[in-house]
Amino acid sequence: MNSLNEDIHQISEKLISYLRGEFNNPTIDYDSPLVQLQNGFETFTYRFKLRGIQDELSKPLVLRLYPHFYGTRNAIWESTIQNVLASEGYQVSKAHITCPDMSILGGAFFIMEFLPGKLLMDAPLETVPDILGKTHASLHRIDPADVIKKLREQGIEEDEYRLTSQLDLLIDRASKLPWIREGLNWLKENRPPESEQLAVCHGDFHPLNILIQDGKVTGVLDWPGFKIADPVFDVANTIVLSTIPSKHVISSMGRFSSVDWESFVQLYLDAYRTQSHLDCEHLDYYRVRRCVDALIQGFEGQKIWQHPLIVKDLIEYIYKITNLEIIMPG
Repeated sequence: MNSLNEDIHQISEKLISYLRGEFNNPTIDYDSPLVQLQNGFETFTYRFKLRGIQDELSKPLVLRLYPHFYGTRNAIWESTIQNVLASEGYQVSKAHITCPDMSILGGAFFIMEFLPGKLLMDAPLETVPDILGKTHASLHRIDPADVIKKLREQGIEEDEYRLTSQLDLLIDRASKLPWIREGLNWLKENRPPESEQLAVCHGDFHPLNILIQDGKVTGVLDWPGFKIADPVFDVANTIVLSTIPSKHVISSMGRFSSVDWESFVQLYLDAYRTQSHLDCEHLDYYRVRRCVDALIQGFEGQKIWQHPLIVKDLIEYIYKITNLEIIMPG
């Protein structure tokens, strides 16, 4: 499964064959064929609609298909999280079918409801930070206990979404990168104690992952970065995304060229605080953590974090808080 873009016809045929067998119904067919949607870093996604089937599966659907090298975990992980949050009334797409059998389509996949709307970044600019902050706060008010329970039932242990174990994995991942070693040591030595108020955290919460329609949020997308953590961890990630890559990438997209991203962040925080208390004692720590992780991700190949001006801002923020000079290899 190296080039799914070229194999949409094969995927279509295999998917409909799977569904006919799964429901023992040879009349199931496409009412609307698979159409590829914009892909993220981790999956291939397709919109489609079925006929010859009842209830929720007769409505517009989305196929989320993972490359084979991801194994089965991510499909189970994301579909489980989304279903628990949907049951809590949060704006996520409910997963109807999860298939860990990678022989069907060449990778694990799940089928979920299609959510209407446009990206939050396309909304009137003056409304974006308010919607972003309030929607984020409402996520953090959800009790994480049921998410933990459902993930455990799927064989996913807490180490996979707790910050302490994830930092250990980050340190191990970068163990052969001497240029970032001091930054990792700082993170380890200054790691705050686990908060008593843990929350469901998205990990990548920004206007490109939120859908709206008629001024209301219809969906929060892309949950591979989910964690159970201090909510300020999640807020710190959003601030880094807003003040560094957004400044250099989104601002180049015409209508965003005049945005003051520092003011944007303050409006986002003000909106968040109208819904929930936020303890910012460890905000700088988690911002540094996201910056360090971003530098490593860029070194590993994620293009957004390779942009020279973005790299410069990441390094400068790390220095501002830690007094450490990070020198990227040439």
